[in-house]
Amino acid sequence: MRKFLLPVFVLGLIVLFVSTGAGTASAEEADRCESRALRDAEVTSSVRIKHDGEDYTRAEADMVVEVPKSWPLSDDLLLNGDAAAYRSAMRCLVHDTYDDYPYRDTEWRPWPPRVTVGAKTITVKYRAVSSVDSLTDRWFGPWRITPGKRLWTLSLERPPALARSWWREISVDLGNRGARDIWPMPTKGSANELTWTWAKSDMPMPALWVRMQPPAAKALTLRWEEGAPWYLVRSVTWVSWDLVLFPVALLLIRRLSRSPAPTLQTPAEVATRRNLLLWVWLMFVMSLLFELADDLPRMSTWWDSHRVAWNLALGAGFGIVPSLFGRPQVSARVAVAVAGVYPVVVAARPGWFGLPGDFWLDQMITDEVLRAQRTGGFWWLALACACVAFVWMVGGVSALRRIRAGADVQNAATPPRGTFPWWVLPVCAVGAVVLPALALWATHNSWSQTTWLSTRDDFWELWRFVYHYNELAWFPSYMPLWWFVTVCWWYGLTAALLAVLAARAAAPHDEPVAPEGTTLLVLALFSFQFVWPVPGWYVGLWLSPITVPVTLLTGFLLLAVGRRRAVLWQKPLPDKPDKLLRHAIRESDRSWLIESARTYRDLHSRLRRLEQGDPEGRRQQMEQDLDALHHWNPPGATAPFAGVRLPESVDVVELALAWGPRATWWQNACRAALLTALIAVPANAVSFWADNIRGSLWDSVTRDRLGIVGLLANAASLELWAAALGFVLGALWRVLPGRRGPAKALGLFLVYAVPVAAHWILTRATGQAFGTWALDLALTLLVLTVTGVVMDIDTFRQEGIYWPTKASLLLSIYQLRTASVQLAFLVAQVVALVGVWQQLKGNDPMILIQPGEGAGKSGGPDAMNP
Repeated sequence: MRKFLLPVFVLGLIVLFVSTGAGTASAEEADRCESRALRDAEVTSSVRIKHDGEDYTRAEADMVVEVPKSWPLSDDLLLNGDAAAYRSAMRCLVHDTYDDYPYRDTEWRPWPPRVTVGAKTITVKYRAVSSVDSLTDRWFGPWRITPGKRLWTLSLERPPALARSWWREISVDLGNRGARDIWPMPTKGSANELTWTWAKSDMPMPALWVRMQPPAAKALTLRWEEGAPWYLVRSVTWVSWDLVLFPVALLLIRRLSRSPAPTLQTPAEVATRRNLLLWVWLMFVMSLLFELADDLPRMSTWWDSHRVAWNLALGAGFGIVPSLFGRPQVSARVAVAVAGVYPVVVAARPGWFGLPGDFWLDQMITDEVLRAQRTGGFWWLALACACVAFVWMVGGVSALRRIRAGADVQNAATPPRGTFPWWVLPVCAVGAVVLPALALWATHNSWSQTTWLSTRDDFWELWRFVYHYNELAWFPSYMPLWWFVTVCWWYGLTAALLAVLAARAAAPHDEPVAPEGTTLLVLALFSFQFVWPVPGWYVGLWLSPITVPVTLLTGFLLLAVGRRRAVLWQKPLPDKPDKLLRHAIRESDRSWLIESARTYRDLHSRLRRLEQGDPEGRRQQMEQDLDALHHWNPPGATAPFAGVRLPESVDVVELALAWGPRATWWQNACRAALLTALIAVPANAVSFWADNIRGSLWDSVTRDRLGIVGLLANAASLELWAAALGFVLGALWRVLPGRRGPAKALGLFLVYAVPVAAHWILTRATGQAFGTWALDLALTLLVLTVTGVVMDIDTFRQEGIYWPTKASLLLSIYQLRTASVQLAFLVAQVVALVGVWQQLKGNDPMILIQPGEGAGKSGGPDAMNP
């Protein structure tokens, strides 16, 4: 028996030594924060949950820590944020572990912790914001939200160093939602606003948690993050716009092939219709392929493990398709071929370039990381990303140039080939380098946000390299999709429709007064593609077609009213209902119209100045002159309109205004597009600030992979949208109801506002954010109104030499009574705009905190949404 006592005794000593050493190590680790000195610290914390008016549930946490100056690390809180001592001290106060490498990608901080010095304490104010947009746990400040399928749990995660501090008060605002379970019992409050208070003698504080049930819309939003079949619902809705637009576009192309007869179609019409048909098919098929490539990793683990390789190969392969359509010159095709082959080689043989087989790096597998650093694998991958970007940029530019050239083609047997200037290739090459560089810059900003308190040492440097590399590996996934949606799908299809309109407007058989028949249908599809708003994010699904029917109905009603009330649709011959003013007037009558309108205004002005008695009988003569102006008597007028009396409700001034400043509807459209683009510059600047720069939005842009590029694209799209809106106004100028430009603009604005109103109703029903649509409506109405006024002034531009200012000319055109009405209308718009601006300045924009994709392998960013 004794022979067993010695081994047992030795084993006991070893266990005692290990446990004592572990306890000492743990104590030393905890002692780094000098937690004993923090017993006198006072802590308050609050959390506010906001469901209504948000696309995703928003959570804001505030924590205030009053640290006694006797705490040994208190002085370090006053150092710069880059100081190691500052990070070490702040880790003790705001993080829930003693980890030297804290990493939080689920919170966003509007500002760094604010530190102020008092008489006996140093106060640290810390704010963190998060959005529950996935089923993963959300850590923000000292709080954690654990989303479940039915209930969410909100729990307080106290930093260990503050575990024995005095947590004086804890408050929870559940956002008008009652709790389902609470621990412990609150000290005071109501069903959805809870408060706990403790006296110093009540320490230690127990664990605190609240279980709540989110609104049905917010719970449903997270449902699409689950496995099959739920994520397929989001995929179907993502392509819903394509599924609706594709058959409509095919039907329209079929109408184009039969209207007019094929023997009457010009070569430009044939070429633009062919381009439109090919482009619609290409875009629809590629949309489905992109969506399939995004869903396959969820269906197959093999596909998921080879995602980067497939994204490189497919990104290069898909990018060549627009180049095949665009058919650029030989040098561009050679450059695209060379650039397209390299990413495929990298995808097939990553080992040749020092890259791991699945392209992902793990900081714990040091050998792979060091090999990637030693062989320059990061830069080989970056070159592959630049090649993918180059292929897509050349393809997009060449395709757009072919679409543009289709409207000018002179031979129907020769398909159009867009010119490709020599400078395009260098510009695309520079852009292809800039895109990955900006993505890496955004990755660096995101890395700084998520690891702001981590210790800077060799492991941190290794970790940073892995993070940046893995984020770069996502580039072939999101960049082609962004370019496809932004440039190829939206701008490409819009350009194809515009080319069709240009070809039909230049054809001899086109009606120059206003777009009719199939041309009007093309204009309608162009409007839905690029002009009318199609808001559609509801309960996490892209349901954009839901507002299309009301917009279409409103547009048809507007045109129906215009065909009954517009000036050019009035009947000068009561006995011939098929003859309208639009059949009589031509551009050659403009000089007579302008001169008659000037005489008409002058006579009315003189009549108003006559005295009541009129002893010389001049009034009768003036009235006879006015009566003569009320007849259709331009030089060269032919039967049956020559000498016909105009309708009682129409005078020559209104007739000139109804015709517009240019000869045809196409020229009016182009003129209005130019004017609107210039007039909208200040309004677009305001809209750009509200949607991209305001408050915390700029910080979000700097952390978005394509944030800066998206910012530039957004600025360009605002101007292009304004031009497109003006184009529609000018194209329909002669058929819109209203006698003055502002009245015509108001009618078009109603069509624009209807889908926004429907969106407002749906957002109220689902408790989602309405965003800055109120500001957008105010700006759009103002831009359209001013454009209408300028179009009226431009119509009488020949009289500009007779008036000292444009304003005086406008007052003469509108005359005193109508001018005062238009001025009051304009002032009311400015007042409404100022009110919306003041309200918007006080609102904090929503920021989404996405999971870090460098460490995991989740889906692409929300910037891909159209």
